[in-house]
Amino acid sequence: MDKPNWERRTLGRTGFEVTVMGIGCAWLGHTNGDNSPEIGVEPVLAGLESGMNLLDTSDDYRDGNSEGSVGQALEHWLGQGNRREDLILSTKVTATQKKPDAFTYDGAMRSLDYSLRELRVDYLDIFLIHDPVDLAPVLADDGALAALRTAKEQGTIRAIGLGCRPHEFHQRCIETGEFDMSLTFHDYNLVVRTAEAGVLEHAVKRDVGVYNASINAALSYDQNTERAAQLSDWCRERDIDRAALNLQFCLREQRFASTLIGFSRPARVTQNVADYNATFDESVWEELERDLSV
Repeated sequence: MDKPNWERRTLGRTGFEVTVMGIGCAWLGHTNGDNSPEIGVEPVLAGLESGMNLLDTSDDYRDGNSEGSVGQALEHWLGQGNRREDLILSTKVTATQKKPDAFTYDGAMRSLDYSLRELRVDYLDIFLIHDPVDLAPVLADDGALAALRTAKEQGTIRAIGLGCRPHEFHQRCIETGEFDMSLTFHDYNLVVRTAEAGVLEHAVKRDVGVYNASINAALSYDQNTERAAQLSDWCRERDIDRAALNLQFCLREQRFASTLIGFSRPARVTQNVADYNATFDESVWEELERDLSV
């Protein structure tokens, strides 16, 4: 696989220079409905070898196995003489039935220590609060944000982030002035653009960096069936690859520092690199706007 000439963008006030497409690690080793840990490392290495410098995982992805696969891949990658400082690595703390106290100070600190061990690194570029159903425990004096603040002061993490669906949560965290980046998902693509007003506009005002994730899921969401069908018909009539068009549409939004793509197998990396290299004449975008108000 030839390395593309990756565009890089600055992730808000963090100053991190990230490739505009990043390695999403939620589906590592996922095949035929099953998780295959033995091949979970391969997509990470394929993404790194393509030149992407951004990896995003979580302590609850793939039943908790994602961080371990990323850690193995990083150990191999760094063992080849590559440099840790050339990568932007993020993971997340998630409250689950097994970790109901994850958003407390002590719970977040335990999760951070666990993630560092699993990832086999001594610091994280970004540590995110993941999918809270209520921000109260996160923002409490003895909550997860206080723990992340301490970890940032100690140099164990370099930036604090939020990854969740509700836009009002992003807005509230951005307004605290302590969150350096937001990760929004499902809400900016060829079918849905609610993240534009819900997240991007607020983040830009505070110089908060933003990742866009899960860009393809909304193309077939039940609530978007009619619009997704219209888009599919429009692309089929013009012999346009819908996935490539969707990726290129997301990349055109300069306020997103990076778009995260979930890679389960190396072949997915190859396909998305090809989609990144795809080009569409400006007339395609004009026609798309005219026909579907995209």
